[in-house]
Amino acid sequence: MSNGDGHNVTGPDAQLCAALRSALEMPHDGAFVTRLRALVRQRRERTWDEVLAGWFWQGVLATSMVVAAAVLGLSALGPGATTSTDEESVAVQLIDAQSPGADVLIASMTRVR
Repeated sequence: MSNGDGHNVTGPDAQLCAALRSALEMPHDGAFVTRLRALVRQRRERTWDEVLAGWFWQGVLATSMVVAAAVLGLSALGPGATTSTDEESVAVQLIDAQSPGADVLIASMTRVR
């Protein structure tokens, strides 16, 4: 008996092969293959928004992983890892107008051109 791969099977293996083949064989398998081929031929091209919708959950997963990695990285640095200085920003110094030349700088920035 042949097992379908071109190899001859003899003895109890032949009986097992025949039993497995009959148990796994689908009725009307030719009709199934014909329907499947017809569906493959009918498959239409997806539009750009359908392609993007297909990538939606992968994008959500990738974004959440990046956010999780950033949070873990920042938490690993600890509170003392960032350099905090007591210096005021330039914007605060300009608004307070306490530093020398702030009024000249504000006047030059607000000059009508």
